[in-house]
Amino acid sequence: MTKKNRKIRSSKSGLKRGFTLIELMVSMVIFVIFMGFVTSSYVSIVRAQKDTNDIRKMYAEVRSFIDMVSQEAKLGTIDYACYAGTDSSCKEVLSSIDPGTGRSTDLALVRKDGLQRTIFRFVRDPQNADNNKVRVAKYEKDVSGTWGYAPGYSGFRDIMGDLVKVERLSFAIYPDADPYSRANYANSLKQFQPKVTIFLTANNRANVKSGFSMDFQTTVSSRVYSRL
Repeated sequence: MTKKNRKIRSSKSGLKRGFTLIELMVSMVIFVIFMGFVTSSYVSIVRAQKDTNDIRKMYAEVRSFIDMVSQEAKLGTIDYACYAGTDSSCKEVLSSIDPGTGRSTDLALVRKDGLQRTIFRFVRDPQNADNNKVRVAKYEKDVSGTWGYAPGYSGFRDIMGDLVKVERLSFAIYPDADPYSRANYANSLKQFQPKVTIFLTANNRANVKSGFSMDFQTTVSSRVYSRL
């Protein structure tokens, strides 16, 4: 065999040489690291999408509640007699208006014709915020002038879904006394159209993020005007 033939055979045998064990191990380690990175990124993206959807659902539920309160406040006005305790038919209002802040955990509203009443209530559990409740009850006055529950109501009912945990809720009522009453008619500090500001802090029960919460605030003025 000539020297030239030996070189050709050596060259061909080199092309058939496979990977060494070390090369295979290095390749596998690189592949595992790459797949771990891809998997971790995918899980993070899926979790972020789920968190975003949960936040969107929570926001929608809170906005639905605020819209409900706003609608009732626009169609009616503050039922000051409930807070003053001068209306014996309004025993359901448990929280008075704080004279310093004008806030209450109950919001009592009455329609202009005086025949419909709506009460929103925040029930706070000081031991466990998961048990906090947002409730509503509606009433109607019959032909005899007696108040009773409106159709579909037999008491207070919850109006927040299981997805939302309400940490704080209060209603700032201004002025804190009926501006149309004779007692306050000459008081310039009370002569303002009744309005209510809703303060609400909520988060997602699924614990989207540790310590995550959203603050909501809106002010609604009554569109009912009266006079002595």
